[in-house]
Amino acid sequence: MIQFSPLRTFLSAGHHDKDPGAVANGYKEADVTKLIRDSIVRNSGDKDIVVDKDWENNRQYQNRIKPGAGSVVFDIHLNAAGNNTTRGVESYVNRKDFADKNSASYKMADEVNLFLSKELGIKNRGVKPENNSQHSTIGILNLGSGIAVLVEVDFITGAGAVENIMVKKDIIGKGLAKILKKYDDLM
Repeated sequence: MIQFSPLRTFLSAGHHDKDPGAVANGYKEADVTKLIRDSIVRNSGDKDIVVDKDWENNRQYQNRIKPGAGSVVFDIHLNAAGNNTTRGVESYVNRKDFADKNSASYKMADEVNLFLSKELGIKNRGVKPENNSQHSTIGILNLGSGIAVLVEVDFITGAGAVENIMVKKDIIGKGLAKILKKYDDLM
């Protein structure tokens, strides 16, 4: 079933049951991002929020959702590094939104980074254009939504990073739900 609404928030845990994302320190990225996603949903009070299904791959999710110009797309990930000392939050927006620092996507990404940096006590690594990631383009950021942000909450490889997220998942969920509502209301 295709879900289309120009006034919806689309929330994704970034990975799914068959693609766990990064795996480190006994944790799978998909499991941690699902906890964050579910905490946002619990704290949002938005009955119309559209979330990815755990069995769905990224292509299936993107084909199912049809975000309009008045919608917000938020994709949650954890970063990975080759060491256990790299930490911090960073967000990605598409190139057009990165070039316009006044775009709603850029502003929301910056606000998400500031919030997570403060609450998790980690470095704010900034808002980056999608082509600064491991991909030249990131599909989820280019679906035609009014706002699209991919956040790398912290590094799954960082010592204590996941444990910190787990302890603060409800604070994270509440804060991110508030930010998503703010930007959804702007659209």
